This record gives sequence, structure tokens and C-alpha cells, in this order.
Amino acid sequence: MTSEERTGPLVPPRPKVKTGQPTEGLMVLVGQPKSGKTSLAASFPDSYVLELEPGGGDRVAGRIHDIDNIHKFREVLKAAAAEPAVKTIVVDSVDVLSDWLEDEIAKSRGLDTMSQRKQGVDGFEMWGEYRQKIEGLVGYLKASKKLIILIAHCKEPKLDSGGNLVSPAGINMPGKAGAFLAAQADMIGFTFKKPLGSGTAYFVTFAGGPLGMWGSRVDELNDKVLQLPHENPYSAFAAVFSSGKKAQEQKKPGKEPAGGRK
Repeated sequence: MTSEERTGPLVPPRPKVKTGQPTEGLMVLVGQPKSGKTSLAASFPDSYVLELEPGGGDRVAGRIHDIDNIHKFREVLKAAAAEPAVKTIVVDSVDVLSDWLEDEIAKSRGLDTMSQRKQGVDGFEMWGEYRQKIEGLVGYLKASKKLIILIAHCKEPKLDSGGNLVSPAGINMPGKAGAFLAAQADMIGFTFKKPLGSGTAYFVTFAGGPLGMWGSRVDELNDKVLQLPHENPYSAFAAVFSSGKKAQEQKKPGKEPAGGRK
């Protein structure tokens, strides 16, 4: 009996399919307002920012496209996905996009909001449609084969009266949509700032913990905390992969360490 006959439909072990700096996939940047999320995302090379928050990109350099409704969003997203020169698509923010989707669903049923009640309208059905729209959007973004950065405000962790964690900090979306988005993401970074010397320093962390869902499937980023330069925040992101590549090069057989032989 051959090995294939013994295992049937099972497959043998395989090496990692993807390594190194990601050029496609889904990154979510979560943080409080003015924590550097948009500046970091816009600094990625060949990025195109779909700015949904009024005035949100006024002080950010880059290709910033101000969008004020869901129909324009879909039009611009389709154009950006089809443009070869655009390597990274940024959506700022999923909070606004979520509100637009809710409004679209409610108005299609003659309601002002999805929380409004009306005879003959099933609230569960509306939230089911909302989930379908989120799933469809994520599927479309992943199929674009570009690097996608979704910017979101942070939902604070919930603790019970005894200080025990009920739900971790995460993506500010209704229901289980935030958890779904987190499960689909390849990288979830939390941006924050703190005083440093006479100024303010900005950071992004991919280090998980009991209060948050931050982390990364990309090994080079997992558990990393990066300080972001003011001029080119992307350089801190890229440096993680360049340093990792140098380390791999030094480990190759026959490769002498820096400084030569002792």
C-alpha cells in the first residue's frame, strides 16, 4: 500500500505559502482619534486613501479622495481596485462605512434607522443583510490582490463589576461584524501616542494581550511594537522586514557574521 493510499484525501505537510513583506491581504489599524492611523496608512507606497470622514485627511499627504456617500465609495473603490498603479487601498474609516450601510438598509425599508421598528419589517433580516454586505465587501477587497488597510476607531474593553474581562477591545462595529473583520484580517495593529522627551511619539503595536485583539499572521510583525517616524511612518513597517531578511542572509551556510572571523 502506498503512502497516498494510506492517507486517502489528506495532504502532506507543506512549507509556508507566503513569507516576507505582504503585498496583498488585509490590515486593520485600530486606535483613538488623532493616534496616527491615517498618516501611517497613507505613507505606504502607491497608496490611495478613500477618506470617508469629513476633513479626516486635510493634514495628511498622499492621494486622498474625499467621499461623502456610499454610492461614490463603491465607484471609487472599483476604480482603485482596477488601477495597476495603486498598490495599497486605504478605507478611512469603517466606522463611517458601517453607518452608511446601516442607513442604506434602513431606507430601503422606509425607516430612518435600523433600530426603528415598523410593522412587516424584520429587524433580524436587516442585520442579516448588513452582515452579508460586510462579508461581500471583505471578499471583494481580498479578491483585488492588493494590500488593503481598513482604519477603525477602537471599541473599549468591557469589564464586569469584579474587573474580569467580558469582551476585549476591538473594532468599533455593531454586533459580530467587528469580530468577523478581525478574523479575516492578516494584521491588526493598535495605534497610540505618548509623551516622549519634549514632544509626542507615535506607535503601532501588533502585540496581543488580555484586553485587545491585536496581532498578526505575518510572523515578522507579530508581537512587535513599532515607533513611527513623523516624516515617513511606513519606514518603521518596512524596516521590520528588511532586518528580518538580513538576519536570514546571515544564517545561510558559509555566510560569515559581520566583522569576519574571530
